[in-house]
Amino acid sequence: MPERLPFSNPLVNSDFPDPSVLHVPGKGYYAYATHDAFSPTINNILVRFSLDMVNWTDAEGALLAPPDWAKFCDKFWCPQVVFVNGEYRLYYAAEPDTRDGMCLAMAVSSHPVGFTDCGHPLSRVAGSTYQMIDPCFFADPVSGKHFLYYGSAHEPIRVVELAADGKTFISEPMAVLQPGEGDYHKLREGAFITYQPAFNRYLLWVSGHNTWDVKSYAVSVFWSADPLGVFEKVPVGHLLLEANEQWDSPGQNCILADAAGNDWIVYHAVDNHDRYIPGTHRFLRKMCMDRVLYTNEGWSYVLHGSPSFGVEEGFAV
Repeated sequence: MPERLPFSNPLVNSDFPDPSVLHVPGKGYYAYATHDAFSPTINNILVRFSLDMVNWTDAEGALLAPPDWAKFCDKFWCPQVVFVNGEYRLYYAAEPDTRDGMCLAMAVSSHPVGFTDCGHPLSRVAGSTYQMIDPCFFADPVSGKHFLYYGSAHEPIRVVELAADGKTFISEPMAVLQPGEGDYHKLREGAFITYQPAFNRYLLWVSGHNTWDVKSYAVSVFWSADPLGVFEKVPVGHLLLEANEQWDSPGQNCILADAAGNDWIVYHAVDNHDRYIPGTHRFLRKMCMDRVLYTNEGWSYVLHGSPSFGVEEGFAV
């Protein structure tokens, strides 16, 4: 019988933005997070470890050393670690020493920590500022192909196909989701994709539009029958997570299944009673988690449509 520990948000009561979580069978859970120029943390991709998704170790650096092309970088954004072809791959975005726009990057390791950069950016558009951010690797269970989603800087969410080495683009970028109008949609970023085999449907979870403004950031969900096609608003629960009286700016999520087969959304949010990194006017983004529920038609939703702030039934391990 899976064990469940009750929890209450936040899981991490310190700055741990843009979190993604990897389950390593037989070991536990590794959470990775952004380091930024103003972060009160080590100048690296951050990693924490947990056996139960509730109690986490202190943050360490996931990269053994800065990349050769970004030795003076203080922006390591939106990491994601996957285990593919016998190796752990760390996808992230970083600013090169030329300071002419963020780049998509990859590092490798034989373990979930201790990563070494592959030696060059995966892709860059000089002067593009933030087009090349927030990479999300996806192994398509239908076609067997590997894809990398990224974006935005008010540009579309795009996808490329990857070669087996994980670092070579073998297709041209394809736009799958354009910026929209209205609250939360003028800028879309932090793409994460899942597949629903019962419905032959792909779900694209994105955040927007301004993580640095009050009540201006939320998670929305889109769907498509083709991972390379145009994604549309889901008909139910399109706006999945938005601010409430306790939490502001929920977003930049990953989706993780527990031992009982339940889906959970892991994301960062800003505590309305502990809003700023000390000595700055930058939001203190804490790692949170909530259960994802589904309608009979497979459309996702979170209870109350916003982050929980009481004691909740735990993640099954």
